[in-house]
Amino acid sequence: MLDVDERVVVRTTPDGCPLGFEWRDRQYRSTETPLRFYTRRPWWVEQSRIQKGIGPQVLETETWRITASGRGRSAERVFELVRDDADWVLARILG
Repeated sequence: MLDVDERVVVRTTPDGCPLGFEWRDRQYRSTETPLRFYTRRPWWVEQSRIQKGIGPQVLETETWRITASGRGRSAERVFELVRDDADWVLARILG
């Protein structure tokens, strides 16, 4: 596993499912149906920046696990993309 934490440009379906992304001047496209799940941000980091009474959903992060390959003969790899409001972040490469 490699932690990346870099902003990426993501192409999505109309309902928001990632089809592919661009990272470091290279295009990747999904080769399987992406998996969406939610993770929690570390509360001990976020706690001082969240107004009281807003609710726990503020700490939830939409994460997509996507199997993708680059153009050409590049092997498939598994990536985790995190949606941060309107922006996307490549959080990690799993394999």
